[in-house]
Amino acid sequence: MDNRPVRPPWPELASSSAAPPGTRAWVILRALRARGWLRPRRLGCLFLVLIVLVSATLWMVGSAVRGVTAAFGPQPMQENPFKTVTPAPVRATSGSPTIERITSRGWLIVAIQEAPGLITESPRGSRNYTGFTVELVRLIARNLGVDPTRTDFKPTPLNQREGSLRRKEVDFVLGEYAITPQRRLDGEIAGPYLEHKPQLAVPADSPVTSLESLGAGSVCTPRDSPAAAALADTLGTRLKTRADLGECAALLGNGVQAIAGDEFALRALPAMVSGKLRMVGEPLSTIEYGIGLPQGDEVLRKRINAVLRQTITDGAWKRLYEKYLGSPAPTPPTIP
Repeated sequence: MDNRPVRPPWPELASSSAAPPGTRAWVILRALRARGWLRPRRLGCLFLVLIVLVSATLWMVGSAVRGVTAAFGPQPMQENPFKTVTPAPVRATSGSPTIERITSRGWLIVAIQEAPGLITESPRGSRNYTGFTVELVRLIARNLGVDPTRTDFKPTPLNQREGSLRRKEVDFVLGEYAITPQRRLDGEIAGPYLEHKPQLAVPADSPVTSLESLGAGSVCTPRDSPAAAALADTLGTRLKTRADLGECAALLGNGVQAIAGDEFALRALPAMVSGKLRMVGEPLSTIEYGIGLPQGDEVLRKRINAVLRQTITDGAWKRLYEKYLGSPAPTPPTIP
């Protein structure tokens, strides 16, 4: 009789961690051993099959996720030639303190002087302005990144506009804002965006037909205006200056025989509208209208000049002139 101890056929079943006979795990292990599934070669095959199944499952799940993203996720922008989603713009400093102030506030504040065809409130008291200059301001606002309809037009007397600009109460000054040598020295100015000529106006019953026929009569014009500069050498002491054309018109018949100013400003005078005044003679000089800017803001000046040049290039300047000022439109001014 062989008294050698019997070696268990499966060492793992004889280990201390093996399930005791009679348990469910023991029954399953015996069944697997009886069918030959616990042989090392077959265990290796089962492991490989398991890896393949897991890999296939992960691939199918990834494909499904990609399909959902394509159907419901971000889509390429059609207008983008690279077919990618345009990233949100990163705000960077513009280099202009005025532009930064405008964009932070969200709207423009513009000091204006009303003139027919250029800037007119319609209806009165509505704070709704139309005109050639107003349309240009809206194009500038859009370029600076603010809503063109959110522009606060602030009627300001001629002699107070530069002060408002220096105190940063307004962003721009425009509307009958003539470019003069002194204004170029005092601060930045964009443009010119329009050229016009000052003229002489006299009472309707006056015999005066030109500056030459005025004789020894005096002329009143707004101080520091292009008309004043044009008449200073010709009239000498016969030239009177006041704050604006309204004050000049009040002097007619009281030591003043004529007034001089830009044709748009003259047309706005009540006396001109009622037929009590008429314009006579040839233009006295050429007025260049510009946009007054805060002193030293070269970046803002270049931005606005670029907008003005674009309006001339694309034909917008001509269309706006003919809409608000008359047809045919003249040759646009040259913008530096």
